Formats: sequence, C-alpha cells, structure tokens
Amino acid sequence: MTYSLNPSFPERGFFVPSDIVDKHIRLASGEQIKVLLLILGKAPKKLDENEIAKKLKYSVADVEDYLQYWVLTGVLIENESTQKPAAEKADEPRKYVPKSERKGQAPKEETDEIEYSRPSSAEIAVRMSESKEIANLFKELQAKLGKTIGYDGQCTFLLLYDRFGLPADVIFMLVDYCIKLNKTGYSYIETVGKTWANQEIDTIEKAAEKIASIDTINLLWNRFKAYSGISSPRPTAKQADYFEDWAIKKELSLDLICIAYDQMAENTGKVSFSYMNKVLENWCNSGIKTPEDLKKQKASSSAKTRTAATAPSDSEASYNLEDYVNNTIKRKRKYIRKNT
Repeated sequence: MTYSLNPSFPERGFFVPSDIVDKHIRLASGEQIKVLLLILGKAPKKLDENEIAKKLKYSVADVEDYLQYWVLTGVLIENESTQKPAAEKADEPRKYVPKSERKGQAPKEETDEIEYSRPSSAEIAVRMSESKEIANLFKELQAKLGKTIGYDGQCTFLLLYDRFGLPADVIFMLVDYCIKLNKTGYSYIETVGKTWANQEIDTIEKAAEKIASIDTINLLWNRFKAYSGISSPRPTAKQADYFEDWAIKKELSLDLICIAYDQMAENTGKVSFSYMNKVLENWCNSGIKTPEDLKKQKASSSAKTRTAATAPSDSEASYNLEDYVNNTIKRKRKYIRKNT
C-alpha cells in the first residue's frame, strides 16, 4: 500500500529540503522535527526561541536545545551577529571523555557533574558529525528496534559508547539481547550496559559469553522457581550473581542448590539467599558438588561418629582384672537355703 497527499487538501505549502528527509528524518527526534517544520512553515518570517516555545508549548530551554541540532548540522543558521557561527560551536569541548582515552578502563566513580551529565542534542550532533561509526550505530539500532530512537535513545547509546567505552558492536549485541527479553526501555538498556562496562565486557566474544551465561542462569532459575514456588519470572541482579557463582563458577548441581534451599527454609523459615550461599560455600570447600557427594560425606561422618562412640578410651580396658578378683574369687560366698 502506498500513500499520497489528498488532492482536496489545501494547496498552500512550504519548501522542505530533500536532504532533511534523506539524512535526518530517522536521526532527529520528533521535537526537533516539529521545531524545524514550524520555522519552515513560517518562512520568510524569522522566529525566535520564545515564539517557538509558545507555539509548541515547550520550554524555551528545550527549544534552544532542539534548535542547536539543526544549527550544528548546518540546516539552520543563527542570525544574531553576537553569537558564534555553527562551525565554531562544533569545535567546543564536549562533556565526554573520548573513547580512545577510556579503552580498557572501567568507568570512573568520580562525582563530577560534567562527567555524568546527559549530552545535549547539540553534543549528539557533534559526535555524529565526528564519527561515522556513531551515526551508523544509530541507524542500525533504529532498524533493530523498529522505531526512531530520538533524543532519549541517542543519549543512552552515546553515553554507553563515549562514557562507558562499549564498542558499537557490543552495544548492538546488548540491544539485540534486550529485545529477546522484551525489555527495550532505554533505562533498562543503560543499566545493563553499565553493568557490562563495569565487568569489562568490551568485545563481541565477551558479550557472547555473557549472554550465554545469562541464558544458563535464566534456565536454572526457571527450574529452581518451579521447585521452590518462587513466582519471580527472572532473578534479581543479586540472585543472578549467586546463581552464576554457584552453578557456573563453582559448578554446583541444581539439585544441590535445591537441597540448600530446603535447609535454609527449615532453619530460618524465610527465603535467604545469603544463608544458602554460606551453606553452599561450606559444601563446596569440602569438595561437595552434587547430592551424591553430600550423601557420601554424611555417611562418612556418621561412621566416624559411631566408631568414636563405641571405641574404648586409652585409659580403660574392656574389663578390670583387679575388680574381677576382688568381687569373685576373694569374696566370701553366703549360702542361701532354698525353701522347699
């Protein structure tokens, strides 16, 4: 099915450069497009930020931010002679630490407001003009997500790329996995991306290994919740860490994890994964990784306990010879006549 303008629609219109459709229709946010269309529709009249904000019911600060995208991409020019030209603004320092300086480093924990601030539309436009990789990443992610990512999405992915140092191919794998989980909110994607960055998952091989690990944990969780009656569809981040440590790093069987759950429930009367962790750590340190190992260990302990309980001590014999002599041989016997 194709679409065209209704012939009965009023003929009055205005000029929209084809480059705007070709280059920016997928990258610009809806707000940025509205601001530009208003300016084009009112041409040759020149509009300022206050007029645009009043017409579209945006804040003046937001309008200024939306306009900077078009200024920095060369679509609009600022007419006030006191302001810097677009080319000069494009060279202003960005609020990001360049990716090249962050390669191989975990994100810093400093509280610098500039370091943690979200990029503006203008800064996003600068980075897109500087890096074809970023521009291509945005296009591929839009195709993958099936929607225009707009400012929020661009901001999220640029932070992951510039601030947290995730390569474009790793970000693409991260988004692809979030789609499989049906969790495509930008806040969720950003949270997962930060976790990956802190764990130094910065190659597609590491990303593939991480995804395989998550799949394994989710599979184990589904079996564990069926056994325990827990209703959560997925483990929390802390619970996932426990299962990764137990099942993947320590290679403990799920059956043993379930036994630890029973012991926890019996002894505490509540769900406590930290208690389960202590139990499983003790078992693992004793070389126990399966229920069979646990049975052997208990059987061995029981045998040792029985042996210790029945064995005589070093200070006593099975009988006392002196007591035997005194009580039997030397003792005078008393005859008791039997009644007839």
